Amino acid sequence: MKTFRNAILLAILTILFTLPGCKKDKDPQPPVISLKTGSGYTPDGAIVAVGGPLKFGITASATDANITNFVVKKIMPDGAVKVVLDSGLNSTGFTINETFYQGVEDQVRWTIQVMDKNRLFATTAITILKDPNSTWGGIWDYGKIVMGYQNNTTCGQFLIPATGKVFFADSAALDQSLIDIVVYYFNDDNTPSPTLSSPGELGGGITTYYPQLAQWTTLRYTKWDVSVDGDPIPASSFDACHNDSLLIVSYDDVWGKRKFKWADAGKIIPFMTASGKKGLIKVLSADHDPAGKIEFALKIQQ
Repeated sequence: MKTFRNAILLAILTILFTLPGCKKDKDPQPPVISLKTGSGYTPDGAIVAVGGPLKFGITASATDANITNFVVKKIMPDGAVKVVLDSGLNSTGFTINETFYQGVEDQVRWTIQVMDKNRLFATTAITILKDPNSTWGGIWDYGKIVMGYQNNTTCGQFLIPATGKVFFADSAALDQSLIDIVVYYFNDDNTPSPTLSSPGELGGGITTYYPQLAQWTTLRYTKWDVSVDGDPIPASSFDACHNDSLLIVSYDDVWGKRKFKWADAGKIIPFMTASGKKGLIKVLSADHDPAGKIEFALKIQQ
């Protein structure tokens, strides 16, 4: 009788464990990420001169949950970590090309990571070495550039920094592929704000001041390093700069934003153009009037 009962119990347990609701759920799987290889992409172990482009082709795909975060980090030889890109998203996957630029560090481990909604990670990495024969490059140096704000009818608002030439909107439209800097003026929380921007200002209000940009087919995006508000560059360093060494070390892409507000006299502002050219602006004077102007010195990589 006992044996019969045990057999019945075993049969019941077997049935219960084979029912769909009693099966153990499969553990969620992490996303997948990879780097493209071949012509046009920087390979692992590449030796690159300071300021040279680093081109990464990145492919990521979700497995069990959408990708919600994308991060690119630089891991220094001493273990220090510098985040150069941190983007939130909600995607089943993506394929993008990103271009960064070689810094002054001897060796960097570039780490590219995605995280999904389950907080599972996928990571890929590549090591880049600095070319020991790197030399500092030349710069274009303009001692004084004058630009007008949106209501100024005597000074243009659009700049080609490589040449120092300033244009009004109608003339600038003929050189869309070269325009990297635009200025305007507004009050931000009742604080006067002379502002440095670019045609490709993302998510900003630049078309409020220059509606003509809606008709442009090329909108170049310049990034402005806002960290100098808390960590200013000495004027003496700017004045003594005759190659691109200061330009390269001053710009930090972590702090690269779509515009630089409150660009008043004395500010020294790092920027990087859509072509990866780094530069510095030293504001000489800035009116607080939408019909006024801003005057600055500019240095940019050749």
